[in-house]
Amino acid sequence: MYCEYFGLRDYPFLSTADRRFFYISEGQSQAKNYLQYLLEIRDGIVVLTGMPGSGKSVLLEQLLHDIPGSVSTARIRHTLLNDEEFLFSVCMQLECIPEETAKPQLFNAIRDYAMDQHLAMKPVLLVVEDAQNLNPRILEEIRQLASLEMFGRKLIQVILVGQPELEDILAAMPNEALAQHIRLQHRLMPLGKRELSEYIDYRLYVAGNDGRIVFPSELMQDILAYTGGIPRLINQLCDMMLVTAFINHTDLIDSRCLRSSVQKLGWPLYAERRHDSARLNRDDVDMRPVPLLTVHNGDSIVGKYLLNKKRMLIGRSANAEIVIDDPAAGRIHAQLVNMDKQFFIHDLNNNGETSLNDQPVKWRVLSDGDVLQIGNYTLEYQLSDKQLMPEDEQESAAIA
Repeated sequence: MYCEYFGLRDYPFLSTADRRFFYISEGQSQAKNYLQYLLEIRDGIVVLTGMPGSGKSVLLEQLLHDIPGSVSTARIRHTLLNDEEFLFSVCMQLECIPEETAKPQLFNAIRDYAMDQHLAMKPVLLVVEDAQNLNPRILEEIRQLASLEMFGRKLIQVILVGQPELEDILAAMPNEALAQHIRLQHRLMPLGKRELSEYIDYRLYVAGNDGRIVFPSELMQDILAYTGGIPRLINQLCDMMLVTAFINHTDLIDSRCLRSSVQKLGWPLYAERRHDSARLNRDDVDMRPVPLLTVHNGDSIVGKYLLNKKRMLIGRSANAEIVIDDPAAGRIHAQLVNMDKQFFIHDLNNNGETSLNDQPVKWRVLSDGDVLQIGNYTLEYQLSDKQLMPEDEQESAAIA
């Protein structure tokens, strides 16, 4: 459309992971250097997070392009899987599918493949994108894969890529086993004013700009105000500005062009969009029933607890959020963990005293009406009709 008009070889602001247009910001440079170092020493899990559109995929494409050809890579992009489907996807990527595809055989096939590659001096890399969607069972499988080692070296290097909520999910895991394998956790930050100008100029240069197209420095602050420094949004706005200039048969990129482009996109200021998005997300959460735990001792109700934290401890200790005064309960007997808007029960005791619906339980997602039994206490998980309030207005104590 406008390429011929401006004498460009290609469109400079397409929102694709094209390595030709990879502008390495300071944050991306740091992340890339750390990733390359950890891939070289082959030790631990790497967690890379960032807002949608912050450049995670482009950085990943560049990193994977630069690694030696001897590295075997499994790249999982679809993460709405169960644990067996996940392991099968890894086997498909590594081309090591066993004859029997039950979970133990799948795991063993990956392990055996990684051992063979290790002996051949060929590292194995597992990359999981949109990792914030992973369920706890898959995260446990990843931990076990990341813990495999031979001759003092890890057999499989893991990179988890996701949105910032991935950091909260990992922090809320029921034990520290996974956290102990994480060697690097890096979040990509938005571009600043200086980097924004360099980013635009670089992409124009790669597209073949001969100096005809100029985004004046006085526009940078306004572009930041509408994009928040997020590369994907910068691409969308700058592309629309070039379309606007083309339609108006002008080479001039000025504030009028910017205002017209913002109007065509229907964008308010980025801060307002974030505020509206946060409000809408909160309204969406507010319409969900509040998880409630009703604690009984015999026929008596001894407490009702609003489940409004990432983690709530159950046990005899006075430090537990939900106190169970029973000799059969441990000091810290179990915990309730909120992951991706679902609560899980995790038994921390080794004596088998925790049951869910009359069945022993170690780790399980809770459903409305589930009944936990600890000693003589029963704990009923239910979804209250009361609507959630914003987190800063909720009480963390028992409500009865």
